[in-house]
Amino acid sequence: MWPTPKSISVPTANLRQWLLKPAIWCLFCFNTAAYAAVSPIPLLVEQCLSYQFPAKHNLDIQANKPNENNNFTIENQAIELERNLIGFFNINDRLKYYRQFPLTYADRERVLQCQLYLADELALFFKSAEFQSIRFKLAASQDPNIQALAKRINRLAKNTEKPYDKAQLHTAQATFKQGVSSQSLSLNFIGERCKLDQPEAMTEQITNQHDKSFNDSLASYLIKQPNEQCRKEVWQAYQGRASIKNHTALMQITELRQQQATQAGFNDYVENMLSQQWLAEPSLVAKFLDAQTQAINIAPWDLGQLLAKAQSTKVESYSSQLWLQQISTALETLGIRFSKVNPKLYRIYHEQRLIGEVYVNLGKRIKAKAIRHTVVGQQFGQFELTLPTDLSQYKTQSQVINALAQIVSQLASGDKYYLNNTLGETQDSAKIDLLWLQIWLKAKLLPTPTPDSREAILQRYSAQLQVFRAKVAFNTYLAADSNNKFDLSKVFTLAFGKGWDNISDSAYSFSGIVYQGPIYYQNIWQQAVAKNIYQSTKDCQNQKRVFNNLVVNETASDLATRLQLLLGEPITSDSLIKRTQYAFNPQDQYSRSCTFLRQ
Repeated sequence: MWPTPKSISVPTANLRQWLLKPAIWCLFCFNTAAYAAVSPIPLLVEQCLSYQFPAKHNLDIQANKPNENNNFTIENQAIELERNLIGFFNINDRLKYYRQFPLTYADRERVLQCQLYLADELALFFKSAEFQSIRFKLAASQDPNIQALAKRINRLAKNTEKPYDKAQLHTAQATFKQGVSSQSLSLNFIGERCKLDQPEAMTEQITNQHDKSFNDSLASYLIKQPNEQCRKEVWQAYQGRASIKNHTALMQITELRQQQATQAGFNDYVENMLSQQWLAEPSLVAKFLDAQTQAINIAPWDLGQLLAKAQSTKVESYSSQLWLQQISTALETLGIRFSKVNPKLYRIYHEQRLIGEVYVNLGKRIKAKAIRHTVVGQQFGQFELTLPTDLSQYKTQSQVINALAQIVSQLASGDKYYLNNTLGETQDSAKIDLLWLQIWLKAKLLPTPTPDSREAILQRYSAQLQVFRAKVAFNTYLAADSNNKFDLSKVFTLAFGKGWDNISDSAYSFSGIVYQGPIYYQNIWQQAVAKNIYQSTKDCQNQKRVFNNLVVNETASDLATRLQLLLGEPITSDSLIKRTQYAFNPQDQYSRSCTFLRQ
């Protein structure tokens, strides 16, 4: 294992980096009240705007200068690059953290100014001779950690967009998201057929043609409306509410993405994006999505009524403190230990190594916010975890498991380079370790929902909705003559049992189509892979070794190597698709025999 770092941050000779030490910033890490009292934004923005990326003097001069000891190796250069960039990474993480709070107009403007500055400076750095020099040296290294770092740096540099295109893209994306987020909808029903008999049940009732208002009451209407045709009409109208407004924005985004793909030498943006993914070809993604499609026969407009009749999975009620204790006890099997400093501060250790701190606040929403990420030998990580006082439902207990798994999987990442710990090998493999840990903890701590329970019904529906939307996003960015296009009307009917009359509206019903684009499938894919790993290793006696291999990954092994070790056979994209075909099936499709390390 690694030695415990003597310092939790970078050398204090660099003032900007020293200011990011926890002794300074923990003053603002506890709650929004502290934030409101003294805003940290001006100081953070001052650091941001004075930050300078490493120059040739920092990165290259020592490598080219004769050295008596000849000890300035590629590894030393990589470490030097890490030390020079850690200030940028920490400032960027801090900006993301504070963006989650309600900021004043002035602070929002400051944060935006800072983000633009960092983005522009990073783009200039990637184009510099200094960066190209260190980039080629890292690529020549035989060290697995440095090879992994080189791949991630190259990916970042490759995906840096031109300022003008970036501005156009972000504007169009924001416009599209605003349209989808809008809850307003005006409908004109002829006659009384679709009018509810109990208007008090709705926030603003759908009425006849003389009153066209309809706001924030879709779920209530779908539950209480006995007429299926009315439910279908309202649901379809709601899904298409932004189609006219967002048509121009989506067209602009697809045109920009197609130009980007053409300039890179690809036929379309799907090919361009998939060239950097585990599923590297359009045919593989199409094959996977088809394999994940199941006929659940639950129309979206009927879901509310079905859930209203179903029973929730019963769980024992816990306070948030006791539930944290339950989770921490389960994690001890994996070599993770929690040390409670006080009710608001926990320190987390992996195999006697301090890996980070978690600040716990009470609030209505369950959320884990990254303050700073772990870099072995440089700094330990910090997270803020917000929890309600009591957890009496399956849903809330499950959400806390998800949040804590997110924290542990990041803090336990075992690399000495920031990018290796925070960026996956590919975008569609980055969260497999996190999702496996979530599945593992839920199997230990929560009852399995019965097929007719509210949780199981919602899980089946959500899975198929994601699969369908992935197909919609996939189609949107494919070339017009592609053989991999889906018949969206057919696949919707196959999954949900009923047809969508205006299927073209599906492209305007979710913002992921303009942000994730053709890799919208990534969450479904990673969930399926993670479940397959869990099923294949759950009977192994040494679960700690599974955790160390998949989550910690001290050796910086690539995903194919880790999967071969965990699943007991060489893995290709085709074989993994076949293994994940039943990932959403509640029945155990896998052998009870452990193959991991031939145990």
